[in-house]
Amino acid sequence: MSMVKLDLAKADAKYYSDEAKRAKALAIREELRQDKEDFTGWVNWPTELPAEWMSDMKRVADDVRSKCDKLIVIGIGGSYLGTAAVIEALGGSKPGCPEILYAGNNMSGHYLADFKAVVEDNEVCLCVVSKSGGTMESRLAFSVLKDWMYEKYGREETAKRIVAITDPKKGILREESDKEGYVTFEIPGNIGGRYSAFTPGIMFPLAVAGVDIDTFVKGAKDISLDEEFWQEGIKYAVTRHSLLEAGKQIEVFEYYDPSLRLIGEWCKQLFGESEGKEGKGLFPASLTFSTDLHSMGQFLQEGSQVFFETIFNVLKRDKDVTVPASAGADLAGKSLNEINAMAVRGVMAAHAKADIQMIKLDIEEISEYGLGQLLYFLMMTSAVTGKLMGIDPFNQPGVEDYKQEIRNLLGQ
Repeated sequence: MSMVKLDLAKADAKYYSDEAKRAKALAIREELRQDKEDFTGWVNWPTELPAEWMSDMKRVADDVRSKCDKLIVIGIGGSYLGTAAVIEALGGSKPGCPEILYAGNNMSGHYLADFKAVVEDNEVCLCVVSKSGGTMESRLAFSVLKDWMYEKYGREETAKRIVAITDPKKGILREESDKEGYVTFEIPGNIGGRYSAFTPGIMFPLAVAGVDIDTFVKGAKDISLDEEFWQEGIKYAVTRHSLLEAGKQIEVFEYYDPSLRLIGEWCKQLFGESEGKEGKGLFPASLTFSTDLHSMGQFLQEGSQVFFETIFNVLKRDKDVTVPASAGADLAGKSLNEINAMAVRGVMAAHAKADIQMIKLDIEEISEYGLGQLLYFLMMTSAVTGKLMGIDPFNQPGVEDYKQEIRNLLGQ
């Protein structure tokens, strides 16, 4: 059963009805499934993930839970955003499981000093996620927090509290892990960071947080094999590409449930790093509604239409609040979720009058299964759109430019 449904009722049919482009997009998806290209291992990974990897992750997660009340995930970009997005969407760690904290995603000394103060009195374990171990932000945070743990626990005990998720054979982190005896999991060599949602780099800390990783992977597996779904679902890639060709420059991801905030951040990395090259690509932005309507609503309604909107619309939530009589007769007795649903409809109606192009993704519920489907769907959409643009969605040559400039300055 698909938990994601594409709704193009508020988009002009000319952007999604090109049958030749739809056929091309479906052919691209089929080519990706052949896994004959570098960094396409993620496409079939949910159906091929070794069962022993899953059992090993759950076993080590049990051990980590017995040792700490805070697990610090050290990584940047795809090495942590998937974890953070899923955990936030599900409402945090499950009862009795460690809180998941994140470091290594910036180079602020102020942030890391405060971070150390926050965890000072807690039992802590580290999960460092890096293929090479050389990514500067992660390398800095890992060295600082590891030294702090040496003082707290001693070197031998610290090694028992570190899980490294890295390249199976090479790199700084692999060498250190082998030397110090860290527990390790592999990052498959043919899967890049932003397409790593179903690899140990994301799923191990999810398991520590009590997330049902079997169901999470099953969601991805089921949607990856659902041929009937993709006959319509592929139109998301077609519509995005057609809107880009028509001159739209920005895709605004919008959600009316704040628990999806980090899903928006994950989308910014996925789409931005995959498609922003060779002078092409849609700039990904994200807004939390109704909050951001009070800052950006005016621009969206009457500003320059360089954008289109993609709305994540959650159909069912397991918690709600009934509005009391003191709020007034027009609101009393209604549920907040009911009012929120009316806000979705009202904003879309207003934007339709302004001829704004909108794509709606209805998400049946926020669950492990539903999130597995959503993340896989978005990864496939990004890859197919990139191929329609004629670029390689799996490389990031521009990222190296700023890194080299920083290295040059440090060398001085």
